[in-house]
Amino acid sequence: MAWAGLAASAVSALGAISQGAAQAQALGAQASALESQAKFTEFSGRQKALEHRKRAADELEKTLMIQARINAQAGAGNLDPFSGNPGALKIRALSVGGTNFAMAKGNERITQRLAKTQADFQRLQASQARNAARQVKTQALFKAASTIGQGAMNFYQSSIPTPSITPSFNYPSFNTPMNNWLYPG
Repeated sequence: MAWAGLAASAVSALGAISQGAAQAQALGAQASALESQAKFTEFSGRQKALEHRKRAADELEKTLMIQARINAQAGAGNLDPFSGNPGALKIRALSVGGTNFAMAKGNERITQRLAKTQADFQRLQASQARNAARQVKTQALFKAASTIGQGAMNFYQSSIPTPSITPSFNYPSFNTPMNNWLYPG
């Protein structure tokens, strides 16, 4: 009977270790998925940033085209393209085009930083999942050791023979001649 209990605790310990390994494997897979997601987030952020960069370049090209059109129309009308109404139109085109260009460039930077922050957060979550996997493995080993220890203790206690007679002790009396000198009288 004692050996069966010891064997049962060994099987239970192996079960705890395998359960811990399975949980650690699941957490490792979750960490890998989060790292892949972080790479995708960065890639997606770069793609969106490139769209904003293209929009900025398009705004700059549009502004240059408007200025060229103003110069051409002023030249066709025998006007000085750098003064008067054509000059004011060019300044206005630069103002609107410059604002649109700056806005697109700002959006590009915001998109890049946002994607990097999200990717960093996903990497942090992946790191936490890997740490949790290590912790689960350690806890499983401690649980297995505890189970084995408890089984060994139960085995030891059940294998100690129980005496059929309870021993009786005779305690010495305090009225011995040796102790009488302490209490004379």
